[in-house]
Amino acid sequence: MTTAIEPMFRNQRTDDPHASDAQAIRDIYWGMFGMYAYEGHVEDDFDMIIEEIRCSTGWHKGFVKNAVLGHAALRELPQTRELQHHTRVMDIGHITAMYTAIEELGPNPDDEALSLIDDILADTFTPKRDNQQIPQRKTVTDRIRAAIKRLNRSHGYDADKRDKREQEKTDTLRIDDNSHLGKDSASVELLTNPLTARRIRANVKAVAREQGIAMAEAAEKLLTGELTGTTITPVLNIYTPKDRVDDDAVYIPGLGWTDAETTAEFERWLAGTEPVERDLDDAAEHTLAGYVPNDAMRHAVFARDGSCVYPNCNRPAEQCQLDHRIPYDEGGETTVDNLFALCQHHHNVKTDRRGFYVPDPATGDIVWLFPDGTYEISTPEGLLQEQVTPTNPRWQSSLSNVRKNRAHAAAFYAKGHRILDIFDEDLDLEKAQTAIRELEQEYKMEFPFEPEMPWVEPLPPEPVEPLFPDPEFDYPDENPFHNPIATFPLEKVS
Repeated sequence: MTTAIEPMFRNQRTDDPHASDAQAIRDIYWGMFGMYAYEGHVEDDFDMIIEEIRCSTGWHKGFVKNAVLGHAALRELPQTRELQHHTRVMDIGHITAMYTAIEELGPNPDDEALSLIDDILADTFTPKRDNQQIPQRKTVTDRIRAAIKRLNRSHGYDADKRDKREQEKTDTLRIDDNSHLGKDSASVELLTNPLTARRIRANVKAVAREQGIAMAEAAEKLLTGELTGTTITPVLNIYTPKDRVDDDAVYIPGLGWTDAETTAEFERWLAGTEPVERDLDDAAEHTLAGYVPNDAMRHAVFARDGSCVYPNCNRPAEQCQLDHRIPYDEGGETTVDNLFALCQHHHNVKTDRRGFYVPDPATGDIVWLFPDGTYEISTPEGLLQEQVTPTNPRWQSSLSNVRKNRAHAAAFYAKGHRILDIFDEDLDLEKAQTAIRELEQEYKMEFPFEPEMPWVEPLPPEPVEPLFPDPEFDYPDENPFHNPIATFPLEKVS
């Protein structure tokens, strides 16, 4: 009588010392990080969790982050979590590939999508035959993305095309000369990281304002050396938690949380400059005697509101006016709690008494009241509004917030690349540009790629054929056949 052997992956063989040692390492990882796979574990300060584990183990910070976030993703995947609990077959690489692919569903994936992915992962990491090779990390990513594409086409981009676009976004400077229909022109293109791009834009904008010229002209003068020795110091606002440590992501308005490359560029820039730090918590507690708020107050309001607080208005807060909700001349104080971002148009609505708003101190919602008895509710989506609540008065990144922010950005980029994939097929430039602008408004982020029509070699100009020559005027002396008075002797043929 033979006993059936339960299939096992090659990395689970007990008679192989290397496989046994690797299994022991995975067992240790589960012992350290497995608790994050279950609800109920308190992790209010994500940064402190990562820092404590990093200091205790000496492991790289990125490795620790991936381990914590990856195991936390197992909360929504009960089959896969149970399988990992009993077998620890997946290493940190597999878990990283799993959670980064799932993030592309966004911060609130539906149950159907998670259930399908759970089935796929449980099947992927259940061996079908003994001594089977463990699936590669790319297999995990590809299978999850294929499932996402089936469920939601708007997230299903072409991975190869995305890789190509992102590889082309390296730091390069390209200058091309062009000539079309007799008109000469040239283009200057600089591909760099998002932080450097924003620094360039801030500098060009500041120079243009100081010189009273357009931004394009300011850029030309700076690049050609016509403007030298300028003393302008452009301002770029970046938000970070108070307890930020090196290599932690930072928040750039319009971009969101930085990736590893942009964070590294921020660290390099920070080391060579003297930043002005503003304590937004401190600003929120101060009251000014005058009408005009100081810079710290302004930025606290910008970070809290994100955009104009009127319902469905997407005007960035930095481009809005700061309104004293209770008018200053009626006793309203100059405090962050009494200042709100309103664009010019909606500021007029309030000033003209066509509407008035009341903030809810518990939820942060803004309730707008109108003379006809109706009301509308606006929910500010600024950075501080997401981070600071009555029950969490200090800005700290909890594990749930970090997961939400990462998934928000992942879904944004997945949808953006899907738009470009569609554009590659239909070449409808206006539709693609509109879709990207709407996506940016929805997510309050900037997509770093633009749809561009493929280059088509222009047709050469049509040749202009000369008119048929007039025998009376064309070449009268050079060609006797064109001379009407030319005579030719006749020879007698005998």
